[in-house]
Amino acid sequence: MDAIGLHSINPWEVAFLREEVGGYFAAGIELAPGATVLDVGANVGVFSAAVFERLDGDVRIFAFEPLPPLFATLDRNAREFFGGRLTALPFGLAAAPDELDFSYFPGATIFSSSWRNEGTVEAERRRVTASVVEMIRGGGLGPALRRIPAPVLRGLVGRKLRVLRQLETHRVAVRPLSPVLDEHGIDRIDLLKVDVEGAELDVLRGLDDRHWPLVRQAVVEVEGWQRNRDAVREVFAARGFTVDARQDAVQRAADIGMVFATR
Repeated sequence: MDAIGLHSINPWEVAFLREEVGGYFAAGIELAPGATVLDVGANVGVFSAAVFERLDGDVRIFAFEPLPPLFATLDRNAREFFGGRLTALPFGLAAAPDELDFSYFPGATIFSSSWRNEGTVEAERRRVTASVVEMIRGGGLGPALRRIPAPVLRGLVGRKLRVLRQLETHRVAVRPLSPVLDEHGIDRIDLLKVDVEGAELDVLRGLDDRHWPLVRQAVVEVEGWQRNRDAVREVFAARGFTVDARQDAVQRAADIGMVFATR
């Protein structure tokens, strides 16, 4: 177990994800006790844990994780840490029901995705290395690492991320969100959080027009920022949200950014 009580596959990932969590609560994103939160791309539940702690457990969370090794840990955390407030769902979200091949990286599970494969893994390793180095040099992950010279730091991070060369392929189920809302009687979504490593638009396209009024706020991590930012932003703008698209230096190095949508 790590310091906040969660079981994890790679403890270093929990620290990395905890570093990211604060970035989701920006641009006017707020939650009040009694909220209903959807954690799409939950991994082992770090974002869900942050929400649970922020609201002192007065929250209902639905967490989606399609990869079996990650879901097993998420489900264990749901039972042991969340006091019945988190429902772990063993599938991903998409525009239509399907089965997809996901690349799973046991040594770096946070980069697992249906959009990555053996042909793209080296480019991904370089991109992620640049992002992690920028995060460390900005003070993330502690002051000690910040003092390491940049060339040495790049080498260290790059070697650490050689684990991305070790991948497994899992065939997993994906479903559109709207039928899931019906099945679970979800009649409001105070925050829709989406972090799905490149499949953001597919997730949003699975929400029927009849359900969009249920969404009060959303925050989406967008991969391929220049290519996909405007399309994600337009999904929300067309439905009456106030939209704020942001990218900091760490995200720029990784070619990602955040889209915040509020009513």
